[in-house]
Amino acid sequence: MKSAGFGRALVELVVIFVGILTALLADSWWEDRQARHREAEYLVSLAEDFAENETRLTSAISIADTSSAAAAALLAVGPGGTELTTDSLRTLFSRLRRLPTFEPVTKTYDNILGAGDILTLRDGPLRAELADFQSRLTLMNVVQETQERQLVGIQLPYFITHLDFVGTLNLRSDRLEAPEVIPSHFTEARTVIGTREFRNWVAVRLEWSDDLRNQHVRVLARVKAVQGLVRPTS
Repeated sequence: MKSAGFGRALVELVVIFVGILTALLADSWWEDRQARHREAEYLVSLAEDFAENETRLTSAISIADTSSAAAAALLAVGPGGTELTTDSLRTLFSRLRRLPTFEPVTKTYDNILGAGDILTLRDGPLRAELADFQSRLTLMNVVQETQERQLVGIQLPYFITHLDFVGTLNLRSDRLEAPEVIPSHFTEARTVIGTREFRNWVAVRLEWSDDLRNQHVRVLARVKAVQGLVRPTS
């Protein structure tokens, strides 16, 4: 009698254990399935973000190249800038004044970190590349923000004081027209071209463009590395 009761109790314990184990396995399977679904969505969104980052960086690098070329051309101009027409000088001044900046798209990665979901991305190298990308952004932002302050504090005042700022306006809006340049003002601006101060200032501007371009190229390398690892999962 006692052995029969013990047997029933043992069976009940086994049934309970199997039920709990089955529930845990089912719950684990469901959580894993949900995690894989989130991972797939993250990978799609990361691919979109980094495609946009590539486009923006390529544009910034192109602007830096244009600015550097303008600086090199102005350094080759003799005193008075007689080798170049007024329109050519206006174009070079306008290009020199442009600062290539990159505004990164990090929404998806920020969401992953904010949700504590970084381990949902099973690819370890991908996680490492994303972290490296963020690290590169930190350094790039320091350089970029420094140059923005230099632009406002040094470059623009120089243009306003020594050149013809009106003549270097680069208006993109269809609603506005660039104001007419007073010829005598631009003639006066030519007097600084070829001076030591002007050449030194342009040389510094060339160095800025090259420095920021180098930062953008390094970030672009990380972007492409991430793109090479963002792929559909099975």
